[in-house]
Amino acid sequence: MFSNNILALNQIGLSNEILDPEDAFKMKISDIDDSLLLNWKIEKTYYIYQNSIKVLNKNKLVKFKLIGNPVVHADEFLGETVIYRDSLDLKMLDQNEQNLMSYEVIFQGCAEKRFCYTPIKVKLSSLQVL
Repeated sequence: MFSNNILALNQIGLSNEILDPEDAFKMKISDIDDSLLLNWKIEKTYYIYQNSIKVLNKNKLVKFKLIGNPVVHADEFLGETVIYRDSLDLKMLDQNEQNLMSYEVIFQGCAEKRFCYTPIKVKLSSLQVL
């Protein structure tokens, strides 16, 4: 899942300066009141693009609500865009842990050291439900 990012880091010589994506964007999932809540703990100097976040169930888009503090960010390639720093919650309504096998979340994040990860895809079944 993360191999393309590691290869890119090694090719541009940033492997000691940039965290692996699973360390930069730590994820956990909770089952709260018949809803699934996905949480990212985003390391300092890292961020996630709001418009990059997608949730899929059997390759179909799933609606969700983002809970966090959006920040307008001037990106040299994308222009003005919205990002999240520190932490972000994603709430999926009417979903519960019984059906995690077919769900995945896709997102893209960056390090302020001028490195953006390729889009990251995580199967929700790989996360421990708390």
